[in-house]
Amino acid sequence: MKVAVYYNNRHIEIEERPIPEPGEGEILVQTKACGVCVGDTMEWYLTPRAPLVLGHEATGIVARTGKGVKNFREGDRVVVHHHVPCLVCNNCLKGRYTSCATFRSTHYNPGGFAEYFIASAHHVAVDTLILPDQLSFVEGTLVEPLACVIHALRLAAVKPEESVVLVGTGAMGLMFIQLLLHYGIRKLVVYEVLPWRQEIARRLGAPVVLTPLEDPDKEAERLQDLLSAEGADKVLVVAKDLSAINMGMRLAGRGGTVLLFATTHPEEKVDFYPSRIFFYEQTVLSSYSADHLDTRAALELLSQGVIDTRTIITHTFPLERLSDAILHTQGRKESLKCVIEL
Repeated sequence: MKVAVYYNNRHIEIEERPIPEPGEGEILVQTKACGVCVGDTMEWYLTPRAPLVLGHEATGIVARTGKGVKNFREGDRVVVHHHVPCLVCNNCLKGRYTSCATFRSTHYNPGGFAEYFIASAHHVAVDTLILPDQLSFVEGTLVEPLACVIHALRLAAVKPEESVVLVGTGAMGLMFIQLLLHYGIRKLVVYEVLPWRQEIARRLGAPVVLTPLEDPDKEAERLQDLLSAEGADKVLVVAKDLSAINMGMRLAGRGGTVLLFATTHPEEKVDFYPSRIFFYEQTVLSSYSADHLDTRAALELLSQGVIDTRTIITHTFPLERLSDAILHTQGRKESLKCVIEL
């Protein structure tokens, strides 16, 4: 089978490897599509561990089942979540599945950017889902990223009556817009610097789309006039730029929450004013990945057509052009979600 081995964003080699055999409780999946995540572009995170086989947003067909597999059979169309919790540790018992050590250590073998991969017995038992016929394999790659959006909104506890600020409208930000509107949010202000993304945000229903001012304090004043309040109830920062995070921290009102959805480089830092957070009784939190409850919700929403998949998925590439797909994702040209199609 063909396997794309990552060394850096511009150096990916296609290797031939034997097709693995599924062990007890495992399934062998013939990959049909796998999304390219922004995380697949972060060289500072990936190159120290290279060579790697990336890809964690995969869909495919069950090619073979291991001994004891009862819930799946050959030919089933499936989407496999790459991380699965143990369900019994201290974090899992408290519902903090993404903090589970097992969750963070589980992966496809070898990865989604390969013609075949093994889903472990634990993957099969906890978070492998049947892909319904109304969803293509390419559309199914949105289950994992959409689940991350659902996870973030659940952590932020967004309510329909609240005012929400969204900073950033890449593929994830645009799914945030669609879900927020689906959940009944009407006081929504979206910030984006790229005009073509602003237009897509408006087309998807965002009521107010703004180019942020350079001065966060002046932007806070503009937002206060828009909302007739001291700031937003919830601020969702879906961009990893320091300027976006600094502005987001400034736009929350009294009792407000700022949720950080994207990570910066480990050595980068933002301005943090404990006095403001203290007197305003604000909450700052982050959202990492998604769990098995979120993936089921995501699959249901995609099946219902809540997400405009044709708008989100802008490019598909063959496995041999994975480097092009990564560089396309990393760039700021008119590209949103890139998917490798096999």
